[in-house]
Amino acid sequence: MDFRELVKVGAHFGHIKSRLNPKMLPYIWGIKNNVYLIDVSKTAYLINKAAKFLEGVAAEGKSILWVGTKKPASAAIKAVAEKLHMPYVNNRWIGGTLSNYSQVKKSVTKLLHYEDILSKTEKFPYYTKKELNVFTKIVERLKKNIGGIVDLKWPIGAVVLVDVVKELSALKEAATVGVPVVAMVDTNGDPTLVDYVIPANDDSVKTVKLVIDYLGDYVAKGQLLAKEAKKEAQKEEKAKSPAKPTVKKEKEKKAPAKAVVKKAEKKSEDAKKETPAKAKKISEPKPKAQAKTIQKVATKETEK
Repeated sequence: MDFRELVKVGAHFGHIKSRLNPKMLPYIWGIKNNVYLIDVSKTAYLINKAAKFLEGVAAEGKSILWVGTKKPASAAIKAVAEKLHMPYVNNRWIGGTLSNYSQVKKSVTKLLHYEDILSKTEKFPYYTKKELNVFTKIVERLKKNIGGIVDLKWPIGAVVLVDVVKELSALKEAATVGVPVVAMVDTNGDPTLVDYVIPANDDSVKTVKLVIDYLGDYVAKGQLLAKEAKKEAQKEEKAKSPAKPTVKKEKEKKAPAKAVVKKAEKKSEDAKKETPAKAKKISEPKPKAQAKTIQKVATKETEK
């Protein structure tokens, strides 16, 4: 990250002196007109560090939750999350999204149910106009609050926050669950619960957009690495597993076996036919032997 881009965008401007959080003093460069100025060199270094961490998380195939409910951050958060096909919260953080997701999922199923009803109204007109208007209002309200977390998948690799003071409940939930947090922290915020601090002006639309877009680019690189690794793993599995014989080869193997079986059956049938014929031959006396026996009997009778 270039220092000049951060200065152009106004990332170095903090809050007034009275709103300072003492834990942010290591990231402050100086003060001018009663306003604290953030050290841009530290901001650039820490942004790169956080970006590389998010790239590694995306390369592992894990999802990243993007959270920014304040006006300067909501548009940028939504744009980057939709581009990366990742979950986001840009309107209101619902308590229990991380620590009690089973309950939050009920409202997600409710949203999907009403969307399904509205999509099938033309084919199955079972509801009145008034009922359909009520359903549309429910869907709009639910989409604002939980539309971004419909496709939320576990395990969550990291949470990206804009303004720690505004998103304090999300930060505490992530800390209790054990999900690492990457957050933009201004001079009035507390960075103790944040794993990767990005000291910057979180009230400027341009600053938030610059930082979030920069992090999003690294996440996109990590997603490409994950796809490549998946392809390589599939190739290795194919190489290790023995190739399955084709249908033709199986038929060719079966054909000679069938021929052998047929030959054996023929031999057995021939043997069965031969055995009774031999028995008949043995049982029937020969004509010459019969003549000799008759002559012997005749001579004995004459002698008598």
